[in-house]
Amino acid sequence: MRNLLFVCAFMLLSIPLSAQPDNWYFSISMGGCLPTGAFAATNPANAGAGFALNGFALNLDATYPLSNHWGLKGMVMLNNNTVDRNGMGTMMEDRMKKLVPFTEAERDNLTLTVNSWMSNSLVFGPVFSLNFERFAWDFQAMAGMNVTYLPNQKLLYKPSSGSWEYLQHNTDNIHLSLDLLAGSAVRFKVTDKLQFKVALDYQHSKSQNSFEELTTTKTNGSSSVEKLNSGSTLVNKQVLIGSVGFVYYL
Repeated sequence: MRNLLFVCAFMLLSIPLSAQPDNWYFSISMGGCLPTGAFAATNPANAGAGFALNGFALNLDATYPLSNHWGLKGMVMLNNNTVDRNGMGTMMEDRMKKLVPFTEAERDNLTLTVNSWMSNSLVFGPVFSLNFERFAWDFQAMAGMNVTYLPNQKLLYKPSSGSWEYLQHNTDNIHLSLDLLAGSAVRFKVTDKLQFKVALDYQHSKSQNSFEELTTTKTNGSSSVEKLNSGSTLVNKQVLIGSVGFVYYL
């Protein structure tokens, strides 16, 4: 294995290197967003599960070369991951059963609504490039801000009696956190100003998902609201983003 790695490294270094143009270049790319770790967990007993399924990613970035190999990059990212309704719904139902009476015969009176995980990120950092005659190989490490739009999950239970109802919902719609990203991309020359790019990035951020549980009691034309419980769960959002796109040099 060591000899094989040595041969591969020798072949790579033997390819003629070329200078990278010293002007700005921009790229737009899109692809898949694959959740990993706790973010992809769907076990209702896992307090930090994200119940995230495979999703979509859209990236827009700009790079300013500082030398033949080093540059500064800024990237705007949009990620979207659908939610496993069955897993998240079971977790919310288990939480409800600890506080209010519920039987399977009343299941038709349960209503679950949940959106997708969505996030916007703005990250900056250095990029190191190996520039060859027909392609360039980039390595990047960046950090910045992540804005997560929470799934806005809501579980509503209206018993047949109609005298009261139960509501469990998240109390915050948006969460801000540190965003860390590391990745690599290969850019293939199409023309002097246009390149085709294939990239793979690992992104990590966190999301605080707060919730509360309420009951509303209706008597004599009036209603009263009682808070039964509140809390929050911390979800580690880890995703792998595979994307393809185009690079344009100014």
